[in-house]
Amino acid sequence: MDTIFPRSIAPGDKVAILSPASIINPEYVDGACRWLRQRGYQPVVEPHTLGSGGFYSGTPAERLADFRAALADPDVRAVLCSRGGYGAVHLIPEFPVDEWLADPRWLIGFSDISALHAMLNSRGIVSVHASMCKALALRDADDADNSRLFSILEGARPAYGVDPHPFNRLGEASGRLRGGNLAVIADLIATPVSPFADPEGTILFIEDIAEPIYKVERILWQLRLMGFLDRVAGIVIGQFTDYRPDRNYPDMYTMLDSALAGVTCPVTFNFPVGHVDHNLPLLSGAPATLSVTPSSATLRFI
Repeated sequence: MDTIFPRSIAPGDKVAILSPASIINPEYVDGACRWLRQRGYQPVVEPHTLGSGGFYSGTPAERLADFRAALADPDVRAVLCSRGGYGAVHLIPEFPVDEWLADPRWLIGFSDISALHAMLNSRGIVSVHASMCKALALRDADDADNSRLFSILEGARPAYGVDPHPFNRLGEASGRLRGGNLAVIADLIATPVSPFADPEGTILFIEDIAEPIYKVERILWQLRLMGFLDRVAGIVIGQFTDYRPDRNYPDMYTMLDSALAGVTCPVTFNFPVGHVDHNLPLLSGAPATLSVTPSSATLRFI
């Protein structure tokens, strides 16, 4: 499969803001628009971005219409998802992926947006797993992770180094970085957009929020029984937040270490990606190299 990088964005380009899933606080959208203007871009708030239909920002047809509106404007070079929540999976069956392939744009988001990353990545299109409107609105213009995000959109290929963790497995591996929110991508197993379809060519990254330890363990056992964990090139374990210890494990990482017993690929724990303030932007679907040594773990995009 070819790797398709959308072209770098430049000052003056438009960045569309839309809501593929849950409703968004309008103040966060306003704040993101201010940040984009400061950076030199033209924000475009799509018609249903601030909509509301129960839990969702609109019907699936309305949410898809916003994507089509963004794609119809050749000056829109990136699409910033306002937030996650739940609902992005509704859009996959009718998503205009062929139009996206014809003129690739950057898709930005995380959490529930992992479903859309998986869909684009399954067609070779690279996207950006990164924080959304709230992070742009509530942080200073010189926030390091926001700056990293726009450096990527403007053409940078980052290399991230993190401190070692006692549960790390040493080694080096190369592959396409795929993954995201574990609960979301686990529900894509056996679908045409599954990020687990090519284990030998995949560096898997995972994070989650408010999932009990036993549910995360159940997903890991599913991956083990599929044979995925025996063949995956490497694993990046991000942040697991808002859960409670249980009678079997004092914390999530202890469980993950146990569930990965016998896994021989390089694994790094405690990577700064997930539902946390320090959420490094990642090039989802891009070729990368993971190197885990006794002194550090490095994720480098090629």
